[in-house]
Amino acid sequence: MKAIRYIIFIPIIYFIIFLVYSLIPLSLFGLMSLSKFWIIILLIFFGGLAVGLFQLLPGGITWLSAKISPSKNFAFYSILTISVLLCISKIIYYWTMTDAYEDNFGVFFAILLTCLTIGFAASLSVGAGIEMFEEKEENLSILMTIGSIVFYIGIFLTFCLLSTKIAYINPEKTYSWYSGIWHGIFVIPNWVVSWFADDVYCKAPNSTTAYSIWWWISFIFMGLGMLGGGNSRR
Repeated sequence: MKAIRYIIFIPIIYFIIFLVYSLIPLSLFGLMSLSKFWIIILLIFFGGLAVGLFQLLPGGITWLSAKISPSKNFAFYSILTISVLLCISKIIYYWTMTDAYEDNFGVFFAILLTCLTIGFAASLSVGAGIEMFEEKEENLSILMTIGSIVFYIGIFLTFCLLSTKIAYINPEKTYSWYSGIWHGIFVIPNWVVSWFADDVYCKAPNSTTAYSIWWWISFIFMGLGMLGGGNSRR
């Protein structure tokens, strides 16, 4: 019976990890295919839930591996090897696809997906180690922290990407004051994406005076809110 558990463990874990890695870009492209209205609704009501579920996935996989694996050492090193190899293969694939996009948008996609994939790989493999080797918990926690930082960079870049659709600026359209409020809220994510895409604007080139005034007011209040939020967490 134990020999059977050794045999079936690797293909099961491989399939689960491969499926999760494949869902990362598919979920991203699925979000971008939605309308502006539904993206806003999903971000407001389900954004935090989606990030939380994604973070809980490694813990679920680790729990499952502990149930079906005949040995915790075998489970840890199997998960570590599979997750790292799949992570490397996915990252190589992302960067070979950069030429499929105009400008440098493919580079932005590659950076975003690389951060999410590395973050998940670190959470999965290191999390499994913390779960199974309590004596190495301190060292593994440092690697876990690094992986979490990379993961949240990927989450931020995902928000930046979605903001280009939520607050898209048409350079041929003249915008009024209420658009200035909306565009000012998303100026930072649009600015990040504008490094890679020439058709992404932080501020409308054609606008009224009221637009410019409210754009600055919105931008300043957003900046102060972010600084205030950061200080309160300290």
